[in-house]
Amino acid sequence: MQSMTTLIFDLDGTLIDTTGAVFPAFRETLRSFGAPVPQSEVMAKTFGLPDVEIWKMLMPNHSTDERTAAFQMSERLVLENLRSQDVLLPGAMETLSQLKGFGHLLTVASNCGDGYLNTVLDSQGLREFFTHPLCLGTVKGDAKSDILTEHFLRLDKRHAVMIGDRSSDGVAAKAHNIPFVGCAFGFGNAAELDLADVVISQLTDLVTLFPAGEPRI
Repeated sequence: MQSMTTLIFDLDGTLIDTTGAVFPAFRETLRSFGAPVPQSEVMAKTFGLPDVEIWKMLMPNHSTDERTAAFQMSERLVLENLRSQDVLLPGAMETLSQLKGFGHLLTVASNCGDGYLNTVLDSQGLREFFTHPLCLGTVKGDAKSDILTEHFLRLDKRHAVMIGDRSSDGVAAKAHNIPFVGCAFGFGNAAELDLADVVISQLTDLVTLFPAGEPRI
């Protein structure tokens, strides 16, 4: 019986909700660059995208240099906000603790930068749960599948599972031929979870899917 599964977690919309830190930072940055400030629903659609794509969406009429400067400004503001906020989704800490206690190996694959990843892990008390957490900035890749490629240089792919809320999570999982658990409580819509092998409605469902011993997926 397989006693350990490698559970690869997305961050935003899967373990955390950083809208309270990100939206104010986006608004302040966009105003500083004279760009229109979209509704919260539009900004939410950027979650889970690589940073380059986020700023193409938010500032389509600005130059690449201006977008880069805007990203740098917004990142500084976001990190300041994160250090003083609790952004964990309900059940996140308890679920991670139980899954690790069952003997599973937990890690992260997020389309963010190093500063964001490290600030989230440290400010939210999550670092102790994860082995070799990686992000797009760490691997200098273009898509989430690049993060998984790097993970599988050192982690066991045979019993790996991707857990996330956006289509990019499913695409990455299928690119590596591993199962995908879709999170219906995140930022993606139902269509984005079409590639999911299983869809969960709350984080604590993972404890049932991945008990100690053989996973139920």
